[in-house]
Amino acid sequence: MWSWSPTIAFLWLVELLRPSWHTSGRILKTVVAIRNGTLVGVHNALYYQDFFLGIPYAQPPVDDLRYEHPQPLNESWEVPRQADSYGFWCHSAPLSLPGYTQDGFHHEEDEDCLTLNIVRPSGATPSSRLPVLVYIYGGGLQEGGSADQRYNMSFLVRESVKMDTPTIGVSFNYRVSGFGFLSGRAFNDSGLANLGLYDQRMALRWIQENIAAFGGDPTRVTIQGESSGALSVGYHLLAYDGRDDGLFRAAITQSGAPLSSAALIPVDDQERMYQDVLNATGCAAATESIKCLRAAPVEALKAAFQQKFFFPVMDGKFIADFPSNALKQGKFVKVPLLIGSNLNEGTGYIASGMFGAVNTPTELRSVITGFGAGEHLPNDTLDEIVNGYLQLPIREVRADLGTVLISPSSKHGSMYGYSTFYIGDYLVNAPKRYSAQMWAEYGAPVYSYLFAVVPNGLSPQILGAAHFQEVAFAFKNFDGVGFTAPPLRSFDSQTESQLRDVSRRMARMWLSFVGTLSPNNHQCRLLSYFFRSSCSPYVVPDLNIQWPVYQRRSPANLVLRLESTTVESDTWRSGIIQRIIDAFDEYKL
Repeated sequence: MWSWSPTIAFLWLVELLRPSWHTSGRILKTVVAIRNGTLVGVHNALYYQDFFLGIPYAQPPVDDLRYEHPQPLNESWEVPRQADSYGFWCHSAPLSLPGYTQDGFHHEEDEDCLTLNIVRPSGATPSSRLPVLVYIYGGGLQEGGSADQRYNMSFLVRESVKMDTPTIGVSFNYRVSGFGFLSGRAFNDSGLANLGLYDQRMALRWIQENIAAFGGDPTRVTIQGESSGALSVGYHLLAYDGRDDGLFRAAITQSGAPLSSAALIPVDDQERMYQDVLNATGCAAATESIKCLRAAPVEALKAAFQQKFFFPVMDGKFIADFPSNALKQGKFVKVPLLIGSNLNEGTGYIASGMFGAVNTPTELRSVITGFGAGEHLPNDTLDEIVNGYLQLPIREVRADLGTVLISPSSKHGSMYGYSTFYIGDYLVNAPKRYSAQMWAEYGAPVYSYLFAVVPNGLSPQILGAAHFQEVAFAFKNFDGVGFTAPPLRSFDSQTESQLRDVSRRMARMWLSFVGTLSPNNHQCRLLSYFFRSSCSPYVVPDLNIQWPVYQRRSPANLVLRLESTTVESDTWRSGIIQRIIDAFDEYKL
């Protein structure tokens, strides 16, 4: 017997009576009025959703606005503006990371790229007040775009309707690479560092001002990101010494955390990179170097940024202090946080070959000093970290690697597994654990997870549950839209069923967190959205498992494996991970 909730019944009735739609051939269009004018979106009948794509949230950062803070839109549209296609990606410096990088997906890049996209359940009106999930893409802050279909929001929005918690999905572009994160003394002195983060902040303000017109509730916004997108979420949690600007009420960070090493680049290193850019663009002799860069051909700038990495830096405003200090002092927005990491976070970096084969303790030490801020550590600390990994019991090493082999081949080296541990712990696991501890220390709700599922298309022995692999699961991307190899497919029907069960579980818990601030209100309710989007009567193992709040004295992870989901103590590799946490303070020396 079907049951109706007031929300579902209301949305269906509104849709039945709604007069603001019109047809153009076979395409149904839908209209929303915002502060700047009227937007004309597209209705997707299959998903029963409305898409508003490529909406500008700031003035184009071109000409004199290149290397300037994002400027708010100051115009009104006299005629309705079409919002039926994604905007350009921002100019990038593509990465090469196994498990993330893939070829064959064409996209166009342009400086005029500050746009956002909204996917909502059809029938939503300004009175609906639906929760809003805002996704910030990763890509090392060097590449990425909201049009990347691996971040397609339709599957999550549809699932939210099935759960009787209809949710609006939002994504946006921001400047990356040297266009968004160029720094150096001239930029720092002019207050122009971290422009990509300021873009993100502008997009969040636009959402606050306009999302109600689409049926969203500006007081129920959750920001979510993976990898550098998660780091971005962390920067917003710590921004301006933890000042709460009311831009969001909860946060999700996947394979990234508020504690990061990305703000630890010394000014001298920033300046060397800046001078390299000036030399490459013909601006080295210019009296006003920033003015010269604003006039430089975009192709010259883009070429200068390839194979280089530009990250956020302390600017005394947005990033006022080292993240470790900010967390320790409680200078962060104390909203509920869902945070986690993957079992094999470091495999892709080592498998890429950037360090060659790792066979000896000396080569392991080279990995540590050659990655991130390791070169700034004292020798005694480096020795302690190397010895900490080498002294791990072999049984623990094999368990923590999951399906990954310690030494998959001579190409990877006899210490492959150990080197992947360090990269994953330095980048993700140590920051994630310390951030969860500080959230718990200051009484803010935090839910921690460990993702240990190897998707389709990856080598279990070399990559395993690598960085980025939880994304398809969290987005409930059953068909692998945007992926070369669909992660949730398998030639074995049982394995495919298990992969999809994990995805259903994750998507529902994530959506429950967005809607209720707890991941535990995710059970299937068998509700009907006028039979368009009913909750399928499947039985998902462990769907009703309770995810505990992280406690400082009894820390626990929700551990997602192919065969089961369990709650386990967050104490794995505790000694060496704690040593890396302590080392974050030493990077300041």
